[in-house]
Amino acid sequence: MIYPTDKRVRYAPTLAVWIVDTQASHAGGADQLLAAMMVYATESGNMPDGCTCAPESFSVSAMTGVTASPARVHPLGQQGGIAVYGHGTVPENGVAPERRNAHQCPRADAAGERQARKLVKAGRWGDLYALTEPFPPAPGTLQPAAPDNNAPAWQAEPLSVPGVGLIPDRHIHPATRADLARLGTLATEATRLGSEARKAQAAAAQGPMEVRRLATVAALSGKALDAAEVAKMVRERQEAAEAAQAAADGTRDAVDKVRREVAAGIAERREEWLTYLHDQATAGLARLDLVVAELEAAVENLAEIDRVRQTVEQADSGRLFSAGSMIVGNAVEAARRSRERAATALAGLERHASKDKATQAA
Repeated sequence: MIYPTDKRVRYAPTLAVWIVDTQASHAGGADQLLAAMMVYATESGNMPDGCTCAPESFSVSAMTGVTASPARVHPLGQQGGIAVYGHGTVPENGVAPERRNAHQCPRADAAGERQARKLVKAGRWGDLYALTEPFPPAPGTLQPAAPDNNAPAWQAEPLSVPGVGLIPDRHIHPATRADLARLGTLATEATRLGSEARKAQAAAAQGPMEVRRLATVAALSGKALDAAEVAKMVRERQEAAEAAQAAADGTRDAVDKVRREVAAGIAERREEWLTYLHDQATAGLARLDLVVAELEAAVENLAEIDRVRQTVEQADSGRLFSAGSMIVGNAVEAARRSRERAATALAGLERHASKDKATQAA
């Protein structure tokens, strides 16, 4: 599986080319590796500005990693396990632009590609590598907020939505929560109508058997079966089943429509939401830093008490207050590691905040 921290892909901004190095590991081909890293770059907002080379379709799964169509690039050269790619599927010379599925990227740089080809042909990989940077950029870490930062949180009652699951009680945009509540109401109604439709279909399916039973009863009693009444009963059951199924199908269509609206609403509020999450994360990290510092001080205090206790209980002129303490263990180190994992996992919010500030400044 290819992870977003993979370091085998690099990008040369001045030449507008990618270098993919699969010499050390052949877990995936160069084409597959570049496509996967472009997906991660797209998801984190780290594709080169204006670049349209990312795979047209992709999915990301925690179990299987990235599944993607090919990146829309063209090869410039290869040596051993190192390959170089340019923007777009249309090279400077060769494939005609009118070729089916050809893709021209606005970031394509013919001069940069020619320079890259010369370096590759001359075997000057060190010079080419010196022009590159990690792709996507190294995630870095989230920086804690100032101690006095008390960003208010979005908070509400937990919400369970059929087909979605339990919605967190915090950090959900109020407008999205309202959309989810509407989706939950519709989904619950769709479930009820689906159950009624199945019951109606079962009753309609039993129609012939019911007619047979009524015929048996009529024959045993010496009475004639009312054919018109029986036909009416069968027809009504069938019509009821069709109507119930139509109502259930229509409501499911409405559920699908609202789900799309929820997703569209999330996308529309993306910038505001990410800014909010950045503020919450930096404030939370600052609080965690205080907790870790307090934990460290508390553990150290208990360790000092333990060291003094040992001397007081068994005074030894050769070892006065020099005993160690078992209390100094892994608790503080584990807390520090948790803090660093959080700062790394939420690094994307820091990148978003930096881009947002740059956009506002421009």
